[in-house]
Amino acid sequence: MEKLSIYGKKQLNPGESVLMDYGIFTLGIKRNDEGWYLKSFDDVGDGQENDTNEIVDGTYYHSGKSNKLILAPALPVKPMVFKSSRIIISPKQRITFFVKIPLILQVYASKKQDENLLAEFPLQQISNTWFGEPVNGEVAFALESEHYLDLKTIEIDERFAICPISIYNNDNAALELERLIIRVDQMHLVKHNNHLVTSQVKLEYKGKDYLSSVNYGFSKAYHGENHEIVAKPRNPEGKSMLKINFHFIKNIYRSE
Repeated sequence: MEKLSIYGKKQLNPGESVLMDYGIFTLGIKRNDEGWYLKSFDDVGDGQENDTNEIVDGTYYHSGKSNKLILAPALPVKPMVFKSSRIIISPKQRITFFVKIPLILQVYASKKQDENLLAEFPLQQISNTWFGEPVNGEVAFALESEHYLDLKTIEIDERFAICPISIYNNDNAALELERLIIRVDQMHLVKHNNHLVTSQVKLEYKGKDYLSSVNYGFSKAYHGENHEIVAKPRNPEGKSMLKINFHFIKNIYRSE
């Protein structure tokens, strides 16, 4: 039997309720005459079961007479920081690899429109982190993902999006990745070959003393001929930007 998607339409009549298990949490939904109760239950374990009667302890959203909810995926609201100590790029070489971005479950009333968004729930636990120097850095999420060199080795999992990253080392020294920021809030989410895929990240590294250029775009190899866009960028900017994309941890015990 084909596994049902965790996304799509949910139709409930007044008085009806449902519990939807997402692994790390269970989403409780109860329809009222003109609104919805939504409650996130943490994974309790030990054979305990959630009670639909407890859904009304959650938040109530007064949205009107439509009995339809739309459950849709979205990328996180803040950038994500990828840490690595196992990727070294030789001078004038380009590498493409892939990471898995944890997705957010969005709940819309009636139609998928910005004004109809009721709530958001992370499908995986995400930790906050800091990118850059203490004074001029920025808040981000920590990306707990290994890297993959072959897209075919990544299993389909609707809780994650695949992010293609291409880095060109336009420097005369080898580039050892330490911390790379992925600005998912400025990227599209696309469905292709049953995978959810983000915009491709194209980076040019010019050395530690220069800002690297970054471009977020589409590729036929990863997004297909016609892009089936699932979600637009939360924080759109220009396609080509000069950004601080790499951060190298300083060794305070090393004399230079």
